Amino acid sequence: MRSRRYGVVVGLLSIVVALVAGLVDSPARAGTATDSPGRAIAISQVGDWGGLDGVYRLTYLTTDSRGAVVPAGGIVRLPDGPRPDGGWPVISWAHGTSGLGDECGLADSTDLIRSTAPVVEALTGAGYAVVATDYIGLGPDSLGPHAYLHSRSEATAVIDMVRAARGVIIGLSRSWAAAGSSQGGHAALAAGHHAQTYAPELDFRGIAALAPASNFEDLIPLMRPGIPLLPRAMSGPFAAILAGLSANQRDVDVTSYLSSFGKQVVAEVGESCGPEWESILDGARPDKLVSKSLGDDAFRSALRSYMEVPAADQGGPILIVHGLRDVTVPIPMTYRLLSEFRKAGTDYEFETINSDHTDLRADGGMDDVLGFLERVMPVG
Repeated sequence: MRSRRYGVVVGLLSIVVALVAGLVDSPARAGTATDSPGRAIAISQVGDWGGLDGVYRLTYLTTDSRGAVVPAGGIVRLPDGPRPDGGWPVISWAHGTSGLGDECGLADSTDLIRSTAPVVEALTGAGYAVVATDYIGLGPDSLGPHAYLHSRSEATAVIDMVRAARGVIIGLSRSWAAAGSSQGGHAALAAGHHAQTYAPELDFRGIAALAPASNFEDLIPLMRPGIPLLPRAMSGPFAAILAGLSANQRDVDVTSYLSSFGKQVVAEVGESCGPEWESILDGARPDKLVSKSLGDDAFRSALRSYMEVPAADQGGPILIVHGLRDVTVPIPMTYRLLSEFRKAGTDYEFETINSDHTDLRADGGMDDVLGFLERVMPVG
């Protein structure tokens, strides 16, 4: 295992620091519970994480869906080898859908760790420092239920993870890029919109989004009882959107639109991880969750404010990669997003792969991401 200085910086009631060999900074730069977003609360070595060594668990402060400063968590890993001049450039990786409960994140979810570790390994192998947020609500240190697909709080979690890591780990560059898959693609694009205004002290270089969730805010309002608009496989994500919307905004009373069965499902999904959704729904179609149309102006407005991907004012170059056989985020959703980019004057690169949603990264998506990052943020 690599020789490093590991530390534990705990700042709530006290700060305890254990320095073992040279990468964790002094406690004077760690945060306390009264600090602003982007300050670290705690950092510790994880040990073996998905077969990887040299992984840190970082708890930090960020801004939630209602503007409050709250804790969140994630993981950090540095590349092997000497630090380049100027420090290691940073990739803030945003993971895909894992659930809404506090055991669904990178600290506890075996499935999520298994799927994320190869990404972290590939990025650090290319010379990038990786920070990977759990968003808000998915880890043992944060408050839930998670605001699933809430654009603004995903963005702040992705950005503040970079700030927090730089505050306590020596050798991280100001230069960073956002990348992610599925929900994480949605989060990366949201982060790109806010990067330069929310964290102007950092040097933002671009966004790589694999099969990003987008434009569901235009599809969901068409839902009503007896209309099987969405496929049965979308019942879980649909319930998760309703659960996140219900718990994390005040503009509309989501429960007033739900059937008795829908209220039960949304409550349970709001405390559970993705693998549990199938048994909670017991084969029900999405329309079984609602008692009336979701198409009124109040619901449409609340949903758009909650989850829309900003098409304008993106802070850097954009790469989007999508699988032609994707049925989880069907590619027409991304075609519509690209149309919105063109209308807004936002430049982008777009690649398609003969893949489904699950296999996109392994079938060439990560190769495309690495090639893009080498161009917009070369190492060394």
